Amino acid sequence: MLASKYLFFTSKNKIPTNKINSYYLMIKSGMIKQLSSGIYTWLPTGLRIIKNFKKIIRKQMNNINFIEILMPIIQPSNIWEVSGRIYDYGDELFKIIDRNKRNFFLGPTHEEVITYLINNEIKSYKNLPLNLYQIQVKFRDEIRSRLGVVRSKEFLMKDAYSFHLNEKSLKKTYNIILDTYKKIFDLIKLKYYIIKGDNSIIGGKISHEFHILSNNGEDSIALSKSGNAYNTNLVKFFISKKKININKNFLIKKLIKINKSVNFKYIAKKLNSSTSNIIKTIIVKTTEKKFSLLALLIRSDYKININKIEKLNENILKPLSILSEKDIISLFKVNQYSLGPINLNIPIIADYSVINMSNFIIGSNINNKYYININWKRDLPIPNNIQDIRKIYNKNLTCNKKNSLIINKSIEIAHIFQLGTKYSKLMNVTIQNIKKEKIPLYMGCYGIGISRIIAAIIEQNHDNNGIYWPSSLAPFKVAIIPINMYKYSVIKKICFDIYQKFISLKIEVILDDRKESPGVMFKDIDLIGIPHIIIINNNNIINNNVEYKFRKTGEKQIISINKIIDFIINKEKFN
Repeated sequence: MLASKYLFFTSKNKIPTNKINSYYLMIKSGMIKQLSSGIYTWLPTGLRIIKNFKKIIRKQMNNINFIEILMPIIQPSNIWEVSGRIYDYGDELFKIIDRNKRNFFLGPTHEEVITYLINNEIKSYKNLPLNLYQIQVKFRDEIRSRLGVVRSKEFLMKDAYSFHLNEKSLKKTYNIILDTYKKIFDLIKLKYYIIKGDNSIIGGKISHEFHILSNNGEDSIALSKSGNAYNTNLVKFFISKKKININKNFLIKKLIKINKSVNFKYIAKKLNSSTSNIIKTIIVKTTEKKFSLLALLIRSDYKININKIEKLNENILKPLSILSEKDIISLFKVNQYSLGPINLNIPIIADYSVINMSNFIIGSNINNKYYININWKRDLPIPNNIQDIRKIYNKNLTCNKKNSLIINKSIEIAHIFQLGTKYSKLMNVTIQNIKKEKIPLYMGCYGIGISRIIAAIIEQNHDNNGIYWPSSLAPFKVAIIPINMYKYSVIKKICFDIYQKFISLKIEVILDDRKESPGVMFKDIDLIGIPHIIIINNNNIINNNVEYKFRKTGEKQIISINKIIDFIINKEKFN
Protein backbone atom coordinates (compact mmCIF):
# COMPACT_ATOMS: atom_id res chain seq x y z
CA MET A 1 0.00 0.00 0.00
CA LEU A 2 1.25 3.46 -0.88
CA ALA A 3 0.57 5.98 1.89
CA SER A 4 -0.57 8.52 -0.72
CA LYS A 5 -3.43 6.13 -1.55
CA TYR A 6 -4.29 5.37 2.09
CA LEU A 7 -6.55 7.23 4.51
CA PHE A 8 -4.80 7.62 7.87
CA PHE A 9 -7.42 9.68 9.78
CA THR A 10 -4.75 10.33 12.43
CA SER A 11 -5.05 13.25 14.83
CA LYS A 12 -2.26 15.80 15.38
CA ASN A 13 -3.29 16.48 18.99
CA LYS A 14 -0.58 15.78 21.56
CA ILE A 15 -1.16 12.74 23.76
CA PRO A 16 -1.50 13.72 27.45
CA THR A 17 0.64 11.09 29.19
CA ASN A 18 -1.65 10.93 32.24
CA LYS A 19 -4.74 10.13 30.16
CA ILE A 20 -3.54 7.36 27.87
CA ASN A 21 -6.09 4.61 27.29
CA SER A 22 -7.26 2.50 24.39
CA TYR A 23 -10.19 4.76 23.50
CA TYR A 24 -8.02 7.86 23.25
CA LEU A 25 -5.45 6.05 21.12
CA MET A 26 -8.06 4.45 18.85
CA ILE A 27 -9.44 7.91 18.09
CA LYS A 28 -6.00 9.51 17.71
CA SER A 29 -4.58 6.75 15.52
CA GLY A 30 -7.58 6.91 13.20
CA MET A 31 -8.97 3.46 14.00
CA ILE A 32 -12.50 4.53 14.91
CA LYS A 33 -14.73 7.60 14.68
CA GLN A 34 -17.67 8.18 16.99
CA LEU A 35 -21.07 8.58 15.37
CA SER A 36 -23.03 8.69 18.63
CA SER A 37 -22.55 7.54 22.22
CA GLY A 38 -21.42 3.91 22.06
CA ILE A 39 -21.62 3.78 18.24
CA TYR A 40 -18.46 3.90 16.09
CA THR A 41 -17.36 3.75 12.47
CA TRP A 42 -14.34 1.48 11.98
CA LEU A 43 -11.88 3.32 9.74
CA PRO A 44 -9.33 1.64 7.40
CA THR A 45 -6.61 1.13 10.05
CA GLY A 46 -9.02 -0.30 12.62
CA LEU A 47 -10.76 -2.49 10.06
CA ARG A 48 -7.45 -4.01 8.88
CA ILE A 49 -6.69 -5.00 12.48
CA ILE A 50 -10.14 -6.56 12.91
CA LYS A 51 -9.71 -8.53 9.67
CA ASN A 52 -6.35 -9.87 10.86
CA PHE A 53 -7.90 -10.96 14.16
CA LYS A 54 -10.81 -12.64 12.34
CA LYS A 55 -8.30 -14.65 10.26
CA ILE A 56 -6.64 -15.95 13.42
CA ILE A 57 -9.97 -16.84 15.03
CA ARG A 58 -11.32 -18.58 11.93
CA LYS A 59 -8.16 -20.63 11.47
CA GLN A 60 -8.19 -21.85 15.09
CA MET A 61 -11.94 -22.55 15.17
CA ASN A 62 -11.75 -24.44 11.87
CA ASN A 63 -8.82 -26.46 13.28
CA ILE A 64 -11.10 -27.87 16.00
CA ASN A 65 -13.91 -28.65 13.53
CA PHE A 66 -16.27 -25.81 14.35
CA ILE A 67 -18.37 -24.84 11.32
CA GLU A 68 -19.03 -21.16 10.60
CA ILE A 69 -22.57 -19.87 10.12
CA LEU A 70 -24.14 -16.42 10.23
CA MET A 71 -27.27 -15.80 12.28
CA PRO A 72 -29.59 -12.79 11.95
CA ILE A 73 -29.09 -9.61 13.93
CA ILE A 74 -32.87 -9.10 14.25
CA GLN A 75 -34.58 -11.64 16.51
CA PRO A 76 -38.33 -12.12 17.17
CA SER A 77 -39.28 -11.38 20.77
CA ASN A 78 -41.29 -14.58 21.19
CA ILE A 79 -38.18 -16.81 21.40
CA TRP A 80 -36.90 -14.59 24.22
CA GLU A 81 -40.24 -14.96 25.99
CA VAL A 82 -39.93 -18.75 25.75
CA SER A 83 -36.46 -18.72 27.32
CA GLY A 84 -37.52 -16.15 29.92
CA ARG A 85 -34.43 -14.01 29.33
CA ILE A 86 -36.53 -11.13 28.09
CA TYR A 87 -36.93 -10.25 31.77
CA ASP A 88 -33.27 -10.85 32.65
CA TYR A 89 -31.98 -8.44 30.00
CA GLY A 90 -34.78 -5.92 30.46
CA ASP A 91 -33.88 -2.44 29.23
CA GLU A 92 -30.59 -3.62 27.70
CA LEU A 93 -32.58 -5.06 24.79
CA PHE A 94 -32.89 -2.83 21.71
CA LYS A 95 -36.55 -3.08 20.72
CA ILE A 96 -37.92 -2.89 17.16
CA ILE A 97 -41.53 -2.96 15.96
CA ASP A 98 -42.14 -3.77 12.29
CA ARG A 99 -44.96 -2.45 10.10
CA ASN A 100 -47.17 -5.36 11.21
CA LYS A 101 -46.73 -4.37 14.86
CA ARG A 102 -44.61 -7.45 15.61
CA ASN A 103 -41.90 -7.10 18.25
CA PHE A 104 -38.23 -7.78 17.55
CA PHE A 105 -34.88 -7.24 19.28
CA LEU A 106 -31.44 -6.40 18.00
CA GLY A 107 -29.60 -9.45 19.29
CA PRO A 108 -27.27 -8.99 22.27
CA THR A 109 -26.49 -12.72 22.06
CA HIS A 110 -27.71 -15.73 20.10
CA GLU A 111 -28.47 -18.62 22.48
CA GLU A 112 -32.19 -18.51 21.67
CA VAL A 113 -31.63 -18.29 17.91
CA ILE A 114 -29.18 -21.19 17.75
CA THR A 115 -31.39 -23.34 19.99
CA TYR A 116 -34.38 -22.63 17.75
CA LEU A 117 -32.29 -23.55 14.71
CA ILE A 118 -31.11 -26.85 16.19
CA ASN A 119 -34.59 -27.79 17.37
CA ASN A 120 -35.88 -27.58 13.83
CA GLU A 121 -32.95 -29.16 12.01
CA ILE A 122 -31.25 -31.84 14.16
CA LYS A 123 -33.33 -34.91 14.88
CA SER A 124 -30.86 -37.76 15.38
CA TYR A 125 -28.13 -38.39 17.96
CA LYS A 126 -25.94 -39.43 15.02
CA ASN A 127 -25.52 -35.72 14.16
CA LEU A 128 -23.93 -35.04 17.54
CA PRO A 129 -21.74 -33.51 18.74
CA LEU A 130 -22.43 -30.45 16.59
CA ASN A 131 -20.14 -27.40 16.76
CA LEU A 132 -21.06 -24.06 15.17
CA TYR A 133 -19.68 -20.52 15.37
CA GLN A 134 -20.23 -17.09 13.91
CA ILE A 135 -18.60 -13.66 13.84
CA GLN A 136 -21.43 -11.17 14.19
CA VAL A 137 -22.37 -7.72 15.41
CA LYS A 138 -24.26 -7.59 18.73
CA PHE A 139 -26.27 -4.84 20.39
CA ARG A 140 -26.95 -3.80 23.96
CA ASP A 141 -28.69 -0.63 25.05
CA GLU A 142 -26.01 0.26 27.58
CA ILE A 143 -27.11 2.69 30.26
CA ARG A 144 -23.65 4.28 30.12
CA SER A 145 -21.32 3.56 27.22
CA ARG A 146 -17.68 4.13 28.19
CA LEU A 147 -14.08 3.65 27.10
CA GLY A 148 -15.06 3.47 23.45
CA VAL A 149 -15.42 -0.08 22.19
CA VAL A 150 -14.83 -1.63 25.64
CA ARG A 151 -18.48 -0.97 26.52
CA SER A 152 -20.50 0.18 23.53
CA LYS A 153 -24.00 -0.17 22.17
CA GLU A 154 -22.80 -2.03 19.07
CA PHE A 155 -19.93 -4.51 19.26
CA LEU A 156 -18.35 -7.39 17.35
CA MET A 157 -18.15 -10.91 18.78
CA LYS A 158 -17.16 -14.41 17.88
CA ASP A 159 -19.71 -16.68 19.52
CA ALA A 160 -19.69 -20.45 19.25
CA TYR A 161 -22.19 -23.10 20.32
CA SER A 162 -21.86 -26.84 20.78
CA PHE A 163 -24.60 -29.49 21.17
CA HIS A 164 -24.15 -32.86 22.82
CA LEU A 165 -25.89 -36.05 23.81
CA ASN A 166 -24.44 -36.00 27.32
CA GLU A 167 -22.40 -34.01 29.82
CA LYS A 168 -19.22 -36.00 29.16
CA SER A 169 -19.21 -34.94 25.51
CA LEU A 170 -19.91 -31.31 26.50
CA LYS A 171 -16.98 -31.24 28.91
CA LYS A 172 -14.64 -32.65 26.27
CA THR A 173 -15.53 -29.87 23.80
CA TYR A 174 -15.41 -27.28 26.57
CA ASN A 175 -11.81 -28.22 27.40
CA ILE A 176 -10.86 -28.10 23.71
CA ILE A 177 -12.29 -24.58 23.47
CA LEU A 178 -10.43 -23.56 26.63
CA ASP A 179 -7.14 -24.66 25.06
CA THR A 180 -8.03 -23.03 21.73
CA TYR A 181 -8.73 -19.69 23.38
CA LYS A 182 -5.35 -19.86 25.08
CA LYS A 183 -3.76 -20.48 21.69
CA ILE A 184 -5.61 -17.54 20.09
CA PHE A 185 -4.57 -15.12 22.83
CA ASP A 186 -1.00 -16.40 22.79
CA LEU A 187 -0.83 -15.78 19.04
CA ILE A 188 -1.74 -12.12 19.54
CA LYS A 189 0.72 -11.91 22.47
CA LEU A 190 -1.94 -10.97 25.00
CA LYS A 191 -1.17 -11.22 28.71
CA TYR A 192 -4.33 -12.69 30.18
CA TYR A 193 -5.73 -14.44 33.24
CA ILE A 194 -8.33 -17.21 33.40
CA ILE A 195 -10.74 -17.19 36.33
CA LYS A 196 -13.77 -19.18 37.36
CA GLY A 197 -16.69 -17.41 35.74
CA ASP A 198 -19.86 -15.77 36.96
CA ASN A 199 -22.58 -17.42 34.85
CA SER A 200 -24.97 -14.52 35.45
CA ILE A 201 -27.97 -14.43 33.09
CA ILE A 202 -26.39 -16.66 30.42
CA GLY A 203 -26.91 -19.76 32.58
CA GLY A 204 -25.22 -23.03 33.42
CA LYS A 205 -23.10 -24.03 36.39
CA ILE A 206 -19.55 -23.98 35.03
CA SER A 207 -17.86 -21.16 33.15
CA HIS A 208 -14.50 -19.43 32.80
CA GLU A 209 -13.67 -15.82 32.07
CA PHE A 210 -10.56 -14.42 30.38
CA HIS A 211 -9.33 -11.05 31.68
CA ILE A 212 -6.50 -8.64 30.99
CA LEU A 213 -5.28 -6.19 33.61
CA SER A 214 -5.97 -2.53 32.89
CA ASN A 215 -6.16 0.59 35.05
CA ASN A 216 -9.00 1.66 32.75
CA GLY A 217 -10.97 -1.56 33.23
CA GLU A 218 -14.45 -1.66 34.76
CA ASP A 219 -14.15 -5.25 35.97
CA SER A 220 -11.78 -6.55 38.62
CA ILE A 221 -9.95 -9.75 39.49
CA ALA A 222 -8.06 -10.80 42.59
CA LEU A 223 -4.46 -11.97 42.13
CA SER A 224 -2.51 -13.98 44.65
CA LYS A 225 1.23 -13.76 45.27
CA SER A 226 1.58 -17.17 43.67
CA GLY A 227 0.03 -15.89 40.43
CA ASN A 228 -3.43 -17.43 40.76
CA ALA A 229 -6.41 -15.31 39.69
CA TYR A 230 -9.88 -15.21 41.24
CA ASN A 231 -13.23 -13.68 40.35
CA THR A 232 -14.04 -10.88 42.81
CA ASN A 233 -17.74 -11.70 42.40
CA LEU A 234 -17.06 -15.23 43.65
CA VAL A 235 -14.31 -14.70 46.24
CA LYS A 236 -15.89 -14.99 49.65
CA PHE A 237 -15.01 -12.50 52.37
CA PHE A 238 -15.90 -13.96 55.74
CA ILE A 239 -15.24 -12.45 59.15
CA SER A 240 -15.56 -14.89 62.00
CA LYS A 241 -18.31 -13.84 64.39
CA LYS A 242 -16.94 -13.21 67.84
CA LYS A 243 -18.95 -14.01 70.92
CA ILE A 244 -20.93 -10.94 71.85
CA ASN A 245 -21.40 -10.20 75.53
CA ILE A 246 -22.72 -7.06 77.15
CA ASN A 247 -19.75 -5.38 78.83
CA LYS A 248 -18.63 -2.11 80.34
CA ASN A 249 -17.16 -0.91 77.04
CA PHE A 250 -20.64 -0.67 75.58
CA LEU A 251 -21.65 3.00 75.76
CA ILE A 252 -25.17 4.20 76.50
CA LYS A 253 -27.50 4.27 73.51
CA LYS A 254 -28.57 7.81 72.53
CA LEU A 255 -30.86 9.35 69.92
CA ILE A 256 -29.16 12.33 68.24
CA LYS A 257 -30.65 14.78 65.77
CA ILE A 258 -28.67 16.60 63.08
CA ASN A 259 -29.89 19.38 60.83
CA LYS A 260 -29.90 17.42 57.59
CA SER A 261 -28.77 14.15 56.04
CA VAL A 262 -26.51 14.89 53.06
CA ASN A 263 -24.51 11.67 52.91
CA PHE A 264 -22.82 9.25 55.30
CA LYS A 265 -19.60 11.27 55.40
CA TYR A 266 -21.55 14.31 56.50
CA ILE A 267 -23.46 12.29 59.11
CA ALA A 268 -20.25 10.74 60.48
CA LYS A 269 -18.62 14.17 60.80
CA LYS A 270 -21.62 15.64 62.63
CA LEU A 271 -21.68 12.68 65.01
CA ASN A 272 -17.88 12.77 65.62
CA SER A 273 -17.47 9.32 64.14
CA SER A 274 -16.44 7.69 60.85
CA THR A 275 -18.33 6.04 57.99
CA SER A 276 -16.83 2.68 59.04
CA ASN A 277 -18.87 2.95 62.24
CA ILE A 278 -22.24 3.47 60.50
CA ILE A 279 -24.48 0.68 59.28
CA LYS A 280 -26.51 1.60 56.21
CA THR A 281 -29.79 -0.05 55.32
CA ILE A 282 -30.57 -0.81 51.67
CA ILE A 283 -34.01 -2.00 50.58
CA VAL A 284 -34.41 -4.37 47.61
CA LYS A 285 -37.42 -6.02 46.02
CA THR A 286 -38.22 -9.73 46.26
CA THR A 287 -40.51 -12.13 44.43
CA GLU A 288 -42.35 -13.01 47.66
CA LYS A 289 -46.01 -12.01 48.16
CA LYS A 290 -45.83 -11.90 51.95
CA PHE A 291 -42.62 -9.86 52.09
CA SER A 292 -42.11 -8.04 48.81
CA LEU A 293 -39.15 -6.12 50.29
CA LEU A 294 -35.93 -7.14 52.01
CA ALA A 295 -33.33 -5.09 53.92
CA LEU A 296 -29.57 -5.39 53.41
CA LEU A 297 -27.25 -4.20 56.20
CA ILE A 298 -23.67 -3.23 55.38
CA ARG A 299 -21.04 -0.81 56.65
CA SER A 300 -21.62 2.58 55.06
CA ASP A 301 -18.06 2.77 53.71
CA TYR A 302 -18.59 -0.46 51.75
CA LYS A 303 -20.59 -1.17 48.60
CA ILE A 304 -22.84 -4.13 47.96
CA ASN A 305 -21.90 -6.68 45.29
CA ILE A 306 -24.92 -7.07 43.04
CA ASN A 307 -23.71 -10.37 41.57
CA LYS A 308 -23.33 -11.95 45.01
CA ILE A 309 -26.76 -10.77 46.11
CA GLU A 310 -28.49 -12.07 42.97
CA LYS A 311 -26.99 -15.50 43.64
CA LEU A 312 -28.46 -15.74 47.15
CA ASN A 313 -31.30 -18.20 47.53
CA GLU A 314 -33.59 -15.61 49.09
CA ASN A 315 -36.19 -15.02 46.36
CA ILE A 316 -34.55 -11.69 45.53
CA LEU A 317 -35.89 -10.09 42.35
CA LYS A 318 -33.47 -10.37 39.43
CA PRO A 319 -32.03 -8.18 38.08
CA LEU A 320 -31.56 -6.63 41.50
CA SER A 321 -34.02 -3.79 42.09
CA ILE A 322 -32.91 -1.32 44.78
CA LEU A 323 -35.49 1.10 46.11
CA SER A 324 -34.83 4.73 45.23
CA GLU A 325 -34.91 7.48 47.85
CA LYS A 326 -38.29 8.55 46.47
CA ASP A 327 -39.66 5.02 47.02
CA ILE A 328 -38.19 4.84 50.54
CA ILE A 329 -39.78 8.15 51.51
CA SER A 330 -43.11 6.97 50.09
CA LEU A 331 -43.07 3.58 51.84
CA PHE A 332 -41.17 4.27 55.08
CA LYS A 333 -41.84 8.02 55.51
CA VAL A 334 -38.13 8.67 56.09
CA ASN A 335 -35.10 9.61 53.96
CA GLN A 336 -32.69 6.87 52.89
CA TYR A 337 -29.93 7.88 55.35
CA SER A 338 -32.24 7.90 58.35
CA LEU A 339 -33.56 4.43 57.55
CA GLY A 340 -32.42 1.79 60.04
CA PRO A 341 -32.99 -1.83 61.12
CA ILE A 342 -34.75 -1.06 64.43
CA ASN A 343 -38.42 -2.10 64.26
CA LEU A 344 -38.06 -2.80 60.54
CA ASN A 345 -40.73 -5.42 59.90
CA ILE A 346 -39.23 -7.04 56.81
CA PRO A 347 -36.60 -9.80 56.40
CA ILE A 348 -32.98 -8.71 56.90
CA ILE A 349 -29.69 -9.95 55.42
CA ALA A 350 -26.61 -8.62 57.19
CA ASP A 351 -23.15 -8.53 55.66
CA TYR A 352 -20.30 -10.07 57.66
CA SER A 353 -18.79 -6.59 57.93
CA VAL A 354 -21.40 -5.45 60.47
CA ILE A 355 -21.48 -8.41 62.85
CA ASN A 356 -18.41 -7.57 64.93
CA MET A 357 -19.19 -3.86 65.17
CA SER A 358 -19.87 -2.28 68.56
CA ASN A 359 -20.98 1.19 69.65
CA PHE A 360 -22.10 1.79 66.07
CA ILE A 361 -24.55 4.20 64.46
CA ILE A 362 -27.83 3.39 62.69
CA GLY A 363 -30.78 5.34 61.32
CA SER A 364 -33.70 5.63 63.73
CA ASN A 365 -36.46 5.60 61.08
CA ILE A 366 -37.13 9.22 62.05
CA ASN A 367 -35.92 11.88 59.62
CA ASN A 368 -32.43 13.20 60.50
CA LYS A 369 -32.31 11.30 63.80
CA TYR A 370 -29.71 8.61 64.52
CA TYR A 371 -29.01 6.17 67.29
CA ILE A 372 -25.40 6.20 68.45
CA ASN A 373 -23.68 3.58 70.66
CA ILE A 374 -25.85 0.76 69.34
CA ASN A 375 -24.74 -2.78 70.23
CA TRP A 376 -25.93 -6.18 69.16
CA LYS A 377 -28.08 -8.17 71.60
CA ARG A 378 -28.54 -5.24 73.94
CA ASP A 379 -30.15 -2.82 71.47
CA LEU A 380 -30.61 -4.88 68.35
CA PRO A 381 -31.00 -8.63 67.76
CA ILE A 382 -28.27 -10.25 65.69
CA PRO A 383 -29.75 -11.00 62.23
CA ASN A 384 -30.38 -14.67 61.56
CA ASN A 385 -29.27 -14.34 57.93
CA ILE A 386 -25.60 -13.31 57.64
CA GLN A 387 -24.06 -13.39 54.16
CA ASP A 388 -21.08 -12.11 52.18
CA ILE A 389 -22.73 -9.38 50.08
CA ARG A 390 -20.01 -6.74 49.84
CA LYS A 391 -17.62 -5.73 47.13
CA ILE A 392 -14.16 -6.77 48.18
CA TYR A 393 -11.25 -4.37 48.47
CA ASN A 394 -7.51 -4.78 48.83
CA LYS A 395 -7.63 -3.81 52.48
CA ASN A 396 -7.28 -6.92 54.68
CA LEU A 397 -8.22 -9.20 51.81
CA THR A 398 -7.03 -12.80 52.06
CA CYS A 399 -7.95 -16.00 50.33
CA ASN A 400 -6.38 -17.92 53.20
CA LYS A 401 -3.64 -17.23 55.71
CA LYS A 402 -0.85 -18.19 53.31
CA ASN A 403 -2.16 -16.67 50.12
CA SER A 404 -3.07 -12.98 50.27
CA LEU A 405 -4.91 -11.38 47.36
CA ILE A 406 -4.64 -8.02 45.62
CA ILE A 407 -7.55 -6.55 43.65
CA ASN A 408 -6.69 -5.37 40.13
CA LYS A 409 -8.86 -3.56 37.62
CA SER A 410 -9.43 -5.63 34.51
CA ILE A 411 -11.25 -5.97 31.19
CA GLU A 412 -13.14 -9.20 30.47
CA ILE A 413 -12.27 -10.30 26.93
CA ALA A 414 -13.88 -13.75 26.65
CA HIS A 415 -16.27 -16.05 28.47
CA ILE A 416 -17.08 -19.73 27.96
CA PHE A 417 -19.99 -21.65 29.48
CA GLN A 418 -21.17 -25.19 30.06
CA LEU A 419 -24.86 -24.41 29.72
CA GLY A 420 -26.03 -27.96 30.24
CA THR A 421 -29.71 -28.46 29.44
CA LYS A 422 -30.94 -24.97 30.44
CA TYR A 423 -32.07 -23.81 26.99
CA SER A 424 -33.09 -27.19 25.65
CA LYS A 425 -35.48 -27.62 28.60
CA LEU A 426 -36.81 -24.08 28.37
CA MET A 427 -37.35 -24.33 24.60
CA ASN A 428 -38.30 -28.04 24.58
CA VAL A 429 -35.35 -29.15 22.44
CA THR A 430 -35.04 -32.94 22.62
CA ILE A 431 -33.33 -35.62 20.59
CA GLN A 432 -33.82 -39.36 20.32
CA ASN A 433 -30.91 -41.34 21.74
CA ILE A 434 -29.77 -44.86 20.73
CA LYS A 435 -32.50 -46.33 22.97
CA LYS A 436 -35.07 -44.20 21.12
CA GLU A 437 -35.68 -42.14 24.26
CA LYS A 438 -36.29 -38.40 23.96
CA ILE A 439 -33.75 -36.52 26.01
CA PRO A 440 -32.82 -32.80 26.27
CA LEU A 441 -29.67 -31.69 24.46
CA TYR A 442 -26.58 -30.55 26.37
CA MET A 443 -25.21 -27.23 25.20
CA GLY A 444 -22.11 -25.07 25.54
CA CYS A 445 -21.49 -21.50 24.41
CA TYR A 446 -18.19 -19.73 23.93
CA GLY A 447 -17.69 -16.00 23.32
CA ILE A 448 -14.77 -13.76 22.34
CA GLY A 449 -15.27 -9.99 22.34
CA ILE A 450 -13.43 -9.07 19.14
CA SER A 451 -13.82 -5.29 19.23
CA ARG A 452 -13.19 -5.29 23.00
CA ILE A 453 -9.99 -7.31 22.59
CA ILE A 454 -8.66 -4.76 20.08
CA ALA A 455 -8.97 -2.19 22.87
CA ALA A 456 -7.49 -4.61 25.42
CA ILE A 457 -4.37 -5.14 23.30
CA ILE A 458 -3.85 -1.38 23.08
CA GLU A 459 -4.15 -1.15 26.87
CA GLN A 460 -1.14 -3.48 27.07
CA ASN A 461 0.81 -2.19 24.06
CA HIS A 462 1.27 1.57 23.93
CA ASP A 463 3.68 4.35 24.81
CA ASN A 464 3.68 8.14 24.55
CA ASN A 465 4.05 7.95 20.76
CA GLY A 466 1.10 5.65 20.14
CA ILE A 467 0.40 1.93 19.74
CA TYR A 468 2.76 -0.96 19.03
CA TRP A 469 0.92 -3.94 17.55
CA PRO A 470 2.03 -7.57 17.51
CA SER A 471 2.76 -8.50 13.88
CA SER A 472 -0.17 -10.91 13.79
CA LEU A 473 -2.62 -8.00 14.14
CA ALA A 474 -0.80 -4.92 12.83
CA PRO A 475 -2.50 -2.98 10.01
CA PHE A 476 0.79 -3.36 8.12
CA LYS A 477 3.74 -5.50 9.12
CA VAL A 478 6.39 -3.19 7.65
CA ALA A 479 6.61 0.56 7.01
CA ILE A 480 9.14 2.14 4.66
CA ILE A 481 9.93 5.79 5.38
CA PRO A 482 12.06 7.57 2.76
CA ILE A 483 13.77 10.85 3.60
CA ASN A 484 13.82 13.29 0.65
CA MET A 485 12.60 10.69 -1.84
CA TYR A 486 11.57 13.40 -4.31
CA LYS A 487 14.99 15.04 -4.09
CA TYR A 488 17.13 11.94 -4.59
CA SER A 489 16.03 9.48 -7.28
CA VAL A 490 18.27 6.74 -5.86
CA ILE A 491 16.28 6.81 -2.59
CA LYS A 492 13.04 6.45 -4.53
CA LYS A 493 14.42 3.48 -6.49
CA ILE A 494 15.65 1.64 -3.37
CA CYS A 495 12.34 2.28 -1.57
CA PHE A 496 10.27 0.83 -4.40
CA ASP A 497 12.63 -2.13 -4.89
CA ILE A 498 12.26 -3.12 -1.21
CA TYR A 499 8.54 -2.38 -1.33
CA GLN A 500 7.97 -4.67 -4.33
CA LYS A 501 9.96 -7.51 -2.74
CA PHE A 502 7.74 -7.41 0.37
CA ILE A 503 4.64 -7.44 -1.83
CA SER A 504 5.95 -10.46 -3.77
CA LEU A 505 6.42 -12.23 -0.42
CA LYS A 506 2.81 -11.32 0.51
CA ILE A 507 3.96 -9.34 3.55
CA GLU A 508 1.73 -6.33 4.19
CA VAL A 509 3.85 -3.21 3.70
CA ILE A 510 3.19 0.50 3.47
CA LEU A 511 5.52 2.92 1.70
CA ASP A 512 5.13 6.50 2.87
CA ASP A 513 5.39 8.26 -0.48
CA ARG A 514 3.54 11.36 0.73
CA LYS A 515 5.10 14.78 0.26
CA GLU A 516 5.16 15.29 4.00
CA SER A 517 7.97 16.19 6.39
CA PRO A 518 9.85 13.27 8.00
CA GLY A 519 8.36 14.34 11.36
CA VAL A 520 4.80 13.84 10.12
CA MET A 521 5.66 10.45 8.59
CA PHE A 522 7.40 9.20 11.77
CA LYS A 523 4.51 10.35 13.96
CA ASP A 524 1.84 8.64 11.84
CA ILE A 525 3.73 5.35 11.53
CA ASP A 526 4.56 5.28 15.26
CA LEU A 527 0.98 6.19 16.16
CA ILE A 528 -0.72 3.42 14.20
CA GLY A 529 1.80 0.92 15.55
CA ILE A 530 3.54 -0.75 12.60
CA PRO A 531 6.05 -3.18 14.17
CA HIS A 532 8.95 -2.99 11.66
CA ILE A 533 10.11 0.35 10.25
CA ILE A 534 12.73 0.83 7.53
CA ILE A 535 14.17 4.35 7.23
CA ILE A 536 15.97 5.15 3.98
CA ASN A 537 18.09 8.29 3.78
CA ASN A 538 21.01 9.55 1.76
CA ASN A 539 23.53 9.22 4.61
CA ASN A 540 23.04 5.45 4.89
CA ILE A 541 22.54 4.41 1.27
CA ILE A 542 26.02 5.76 0.45
CA ASN A 543 27.27 2.72 2.37
CA ASN A 544 24.53 0.48 0.93
CA ASN A 545 22.68 0.49 4.27
CA VAL A 546 19.26 1.36 5.68
CA GLU A 547 18.18 2.13 9.22
CA TYR A 548 15.83 -0.36 10.91
CA LYS A 549 13.60 0.47 13.90
CA PHE A 550 11.62 -2.01 16.01
CA ARG A 551 8.53 -0.07 17.05
CA LYS A 552 7.87 -1.81 20.39
CA THR A 553 11.27 -1.11 21.95
CA GLY A 554 12.48 1.77 19.80
CA GLU A 555 15.64 -0.29 19.10
CA LYS A 556 17.50 0.95 15.97
CA GLN A 557 20.07 -0.82 13.82
CA ILE A 558 22.01 -0.10 10.61
CA ILE A 559 21.51 -3.02 8.23
CA SER A 560 22.63 -3.77 4.70
CA ILE A 561 20.05 -3.12 1.98
CA ASN A 562 20.58 -6.66 0.71
CA LYS A 563 19.87 -8.17 4.13
CA ILE A 564 17.01 -6.03 5.47
CA ILE A 565 14.16 -8.25 4.19
CA ASP A 566 15.69 -11.47 5.52
CA PHE A 567 16.48 -9.70 8.79
CA ILE A 568 12.81 -8.75 9.33
CA ILE A 569 11.53 -12.19 8.26
CA ASN A 570 13.91 -13.92 10.66
CA LYS A 571 13.11 -11.49 13.48
CA GLU A 572 9.45 -12.41 13.46
CA LYS A 573 7.88 -15.20 11.48
CA PHE A 574 4.74 -14.03 9.70
CA ASN A 575 1.58 -16.13 9.73
